[in-house]
Amino acid sequence: MAEQLDHLHGVAYLLGALAHASEKNLGQSSHSICMLAGKKFGREAVKDVEQTDDPVKAVELLSKALEKRGIVWDFEPFKGEKDELLEKRDGAEVMRLVFRTCMVRNALFRYAHEQKESLCYMAHGVFAGAMEKVMPAKKVHLEILHAGPNACLKEMILEDAE
Repeated sequence: MAEQLDHLHGVAYLLGALAHASEKNLGQSSHSICMLAGKKFGREAVKDVEQTDDPVKAVELLSKALEKRGIVWDFEPFKGEKDELLEKRDGAEVMRLVFRTCMVRNALFRYAHEQKESLCYMAHGVFAGAMEKVMPAKKVHLEILHAGPNACLKEMILEDAE
């Protein structure tokens, strides 16, 4: 077990170093490159997943579909002080999500690199691409509201796919 953990920490450090280097060399364009790469991975990560137009059910379906592929990512809808899970805003549906475990956050802490950079955008892409497989009638975006050491709070923005 200790050997596997050491291996994982080594991979996390390498991931952080690669992200840092890409940001230094590519600047802000590293965010969009990582987002697109993540979206492609996300679309391919979930196969034969049940589809729905209900965002709450979609979050549950996506979590289970990722878990079947060995991707354990602890996220769930977050109501907080709001009355409803979903709100309408500028023609889109918006739902807040709390992400409690995140391999990206762990990698960044191992390397001592900031959150809200290219690896976070890659994770956003993975989530958005996979969610678009569950909700094919929607285009999905994530916005970071809070990035912290124990959890991140994000908004999932659902727009009609065109």
